[in-house]
Amino acid sequence: MFLHFIVLFFLPGGSATLAGAIKEAINTLRSDNVNAFILDLRDNSGGLFPEGIEIAKICSMVSPSFRLDKGVIVYICDSRGVRDILDTDGSNALATSEPLAILVNKGTASASEILAGALKDNKRAILFGEPTFGKGKIQSVFELSDGSGLVVTVARYETPAHTDIDKVGVIPDHPLPASFPKDEDAFCTCLQDPASSCHVNRVQLFSR
Repeated sequence: MFLHFIVLFFLPGGSATLAGAIKEAINTLRSDNVNAFILDLRDNSGGLFPEGIEIAKICSMVSPSFRLDKGVIVYICDSRGVRDILDTDGSNALATSEPLAILVNKGTASASEILAGALKDNKRAILFGEPTFGKGKIQSVFELSDGSGLVVTVARYETPAHTDIDKVGVIPDHPLPASFPKDEDAFCTCLQDPASSCHVNRVQLFSR
């Protein structure tokens, strides 16, 4: 049975030092004998795109059997097909062995969706909740001579399994009970108390 230790990671606003902070947190928690992680991305609007990529690298699996297309994190595509591939060789991986569950909902958007989709498609994590927001477009703003602006879609994101998430979102593996809380103390109660209306079995939470 898994020991019940949980860490919640968020990406609000996209701190430039977020990936480093997560590495430090993982090492600290391991020293306290933490043996499983829950990544809570509910109502997380995204943050900086590069930070989402770096966190995906930290959590990537080293074993090729758990990776798609040699560790693809996200494809950037345009009308002609794949324009760029962002991937990982595993050199920055840190949290590669502990079970990982990710919580998502309709407020999970942009870089958070890319992170969730990458870890799901690479079979590194199990997703729980509801479909994410579905912001898969890459847009540029052009200033016009009269001072107004023009927003143009120049590309789109696809997950490692070539899923276009725009207006669809990342589909979780399992739902969460409607009463599942966001408060950390109540969150832990839902995992510990089988009689709770929000109970989620810990074995199911971390099983692929």
